[in-house]
Amino acid sequence: MIRRLYSLAGRRRSAMAALLGVTSLLPGCDHDIDSDALSPARLEVIGVTADGRNEVRCSDLLAVRPVVFLAFGQSIASNFNQAPYTPKRPSYNIHQGRCFEARDPMAGADGTLGSMWSHLGDALPSGLMPYTAFVTIGVGDSSVAQWDAGGSLNERLTEAVRSTRDTGFGISYLLWHQGSADRGTTAGTYQSHFMGMIQSIAPYGVLPGTSPGNTRVLIAVHTRCGNGGQDAALAAAQRGLVNPDKGFFPGADTDTLGGNFRYDGCHLSKAGQEKAAALWRDRIAAAARHQPP
Repeated sequence: MIRRLYSLAGRRRSAMAALLGVTSLLPGCDHDIDSDALSPARLEVIGVTADGRNEVRCSDLLAVRPVVFLAFGQSIASNFNQAPYTPKRPSYNIHQGRCFEARDPMAGADGTLGSMWSHLGDALPSGLMPYTAFVTIGVGDSSVAQWDAGGSLNERLTEAVRSTRDTGFGISYLLWHQGSADRGTTAGTYQSHFMGMIQSIAPYGVLPGTSPGNTRVLIAVHTRCGNGGQDAALAAAQRGLVNPDKGFFPGADTDTLGGNFRYDGCHLSKAGQEKAAALWRDRIAAAARHQPP
């Protein structure tokens, strides 16, 4: 059962229109819907886990067609940021075939503090994306080589993709936020490992592109951690992977976030988490609207 919580404007729509007529902003789609037209329904909580997560039926989540993001990389993409947060709007966390209301620390990623993804759930436009779901598998201090085929974390990636698919969800966006662990790596080496990683999940149906059903890949610029400043060559390598017509888009550039957005010189403060979520929101919106010539 789904509790329907509509605004005054939303009550003028039928329940069916509210749940099915307003679809997720899937790759290749460009809807223009008033974000205040309705307040998305929350799914029924069917239980609470030992660590306090509210579980929902994955079948209920499938029925409302969420936009699914797989978010991964190193500690900035995990739960090492300053402030744990629970989204105010319906946002969900898919992990190992189960579905939960999103909250920090996000299930699947390491660390015990806060993430940027919980804030992103609130930052994305509810009129265009009434329901969002995150698969989070980031690992602190991980290198791109570890995520590549044959690397120590590649199975973590392929298993997350396979489990998400087997639960019935398609992944609309890959959000890659990694880099500072690879400071000093040559551009060619970094890009080769990145593309190897992407190719390793193609057999599981994650195919970059801009056609309906394809996955759009967003690549953050992230090379700063501590007092080292930006690694300009590495940042250029990350930007050099962008090719929108083939489904590769720029992600958040968190190298632009200075010390006032970081609580320990590296990881994000609460203000940094909110700012990073806003940067991701803008990049996701641009990627969603891109149409190849």
